[in-house]
Amino acid sequence: MNLPYSWIDCASWELDFFSLPHRIPWPNDVAPEVATNDPFELEHLVTAIELMGPEAEQPWKGFAEASHFFEPLSEALEDSEIANARNLLNQIEAVHPGTSFRLFHEAYIARHEGRLEDAIGLYKQAVEKTPGVLDIWKNLGVLLGMTGHRDEAVAAFRKILATAPSDHTALEGLAQLRELVKLIRDPNDPKSAMYVEIPTFRQMATNQITNLAQDPDQLLAYGEELFRGGIVPDVGLAALEAARTARPDHPRTIFAVASAYRTMGRLEEAHASITQLTQLLPDNAEAYFHLAQVNNAMGNPEAERAALTRTLELNPNVQSALGIWFELKPGEHDPKKEQQLVEFAEERKSWMAFVLASALCRERGDFPRAVRWAERAVEIEPESEEALLHLTAIIGDARDIQKLASAVKPKVDSGKFSKRLDWNYAHVLRQLGLTNDAVHVLRKAAATEGAPEDFKAACSTSLEAWGGLLAGTNVPLEVHESGVLLRDVLLRLEDDDGGVILNAGSQTPAQGVFPWRANASETSVTLQQGQTGSAVAPRSLGEFKVGSIQITPGEPATIECHLTALPDGALHFRAAQNGKRLQVGWAPPRLVA
Repeated sequence: MNLPYSWIDCASWELDFFSLPHRIPWPNDVAPEVATNDPFELEHLVTAIELMGPEAEQPWKGFAEASHFFEPLSEALEDSEIANARNLLNQIEAVHPGTSFRLFHEAYIARHEGRLEDAIGLYKQAVEKTPGVLDIWKNLGVLLGMTGHRDEAVAAFRKILATAPSDHTALEGLAQLRELVKLIRDPNDPKSAMYVEIPTFRQMATNQITNLAQDPDQLLAYGEELFRGGIVPDVGLAALEAARTARPDHPRTIFAVASAYRTMGRLEEAHASITQLTQLLPDNAEAYFHLAQVNNAMGNPEAERAALTRTLELNPNVQSALGIWFELKPGEHDPKKEQQLVEFAEERKSWMAFVLASALCRERGDFPRAVRWAERAVEIEPESEEALLHLTAIIGDARDIQKLASAVKPKVDSGKFSKRLDWNYAHVLRQLGLTNDAVHVLRKAAATEGAPEDFKAACSTSLEAWGGLLAGTNVPLEVHESGVLLRDVLLRLEDDDGGVILNAGSQTPAQGVFPWRANASETSVTLQQGQTGSAVAPRSLGEFKVGSIQITPGEPATIECHLTALPDGALHFRAAQNGKRLQVGWAPPRLVA
């Protein structure tokens, strides 16, 4: 009797993924060579099992039953329908249990719900069952790296490269973990990147030092670059030492070498180098302050004190030195230390000591004295932007509008200071309820020729918020320290979850746009993070209010809503109708049933 199927041998990794043997049934009308395709064409295997009829035994029978759920599962995951996906996985497990396929997708769901350690555990189970499936290793390596399991992440990525030496995920992961060095040959072509092992990069860097031997400026720059990179700091130090050999009395080079020695814990050499620098530059306060730091690290308090004394003799405004000298701690507000700072400030004409005295008063809520000392700082050094910034903030705390106009506004109008002063001044105006004035200041500052792009972007965001065109929430999003969104952000409808707007795993800043239908001139959009039915309960993000919607009687209006999730967990909401921005606001979350 001729059967409509035959048994063939197949090496596809997907068979391991589904816990299937590598000798499989195959339809006679499909060429056996098709079984070598990647990805493996499962539909032909399912057809062969169906052709087996009642002769189909396990695991083939259970796999064929499970295959009916594969497409719905794929669609559920694509649509971020996590509860539905979990239900489908349970049905697959019931008829075809014990597969890496199920573990892999359970791990995906756990990651989607922000349960990163659970996801790692599931991926580990999956690779134990099927160590040849590279996609599992990739996901495991990325999660291990995100969660600080460096050595395990390196091992996972190395496992991938052993089979696929050019795999981008593994190469990039090892570069981020500083296990490989990524070199860009053409800045305009991302594909020009090459990845080299640390020993190879070390040899390349060492050769470069030889090539730059006659150019101490280049040696200094190269050594600082290598040292900052932190991959081969010893080679960076070697470059700095070579630069110093070429110019033994060059102050900047000596300082770079001394800083490198100190960072590497070679304190005796750091001390000798920085001492040489103080001899070359006997009037340089920065050199003496670094000498004080080295003495502190060496456990020599007398020498540290002497170096601090000289630092403050040369420059009584070195903030770090003053903090150490007066033993100022975070949150300090001791009136005795305030008085000591004031006496020092008067004696040495130190504007920074007055700023610190003002900060102590501010910490304990004594705003009149805080303003008094901040004003003295500006009297001593009218051109100090730092003193002005502090005075601006203190006046805002004291809510003294008249003093803000007389002491700060002329400085802002002069245009002699950076945009930081305009920014702080505008926000204090806003704090005092003078929104129109604050808007004017920011608009003028952002329009100034040469204003930095990041400053203009920050001004735009503030102006949108002040004008009611942008709303934020005081419920922070769950964002991993790497900047990855831990759980979906989605709509909350009256009796169910709505669509996902921002997907878990997205790198922030992340943006999403969605339409919303309104039946009145005002509407509310409720958002949440996490899905109902997940292992972790969803968090309400509150209600975003939208107003000024144009309504045609009898017809709902469609508006466009825009979300932006930021690395610090902030969430920004905007809305528009036919290209026109709408007024928006926010209301605190209500309990989600």
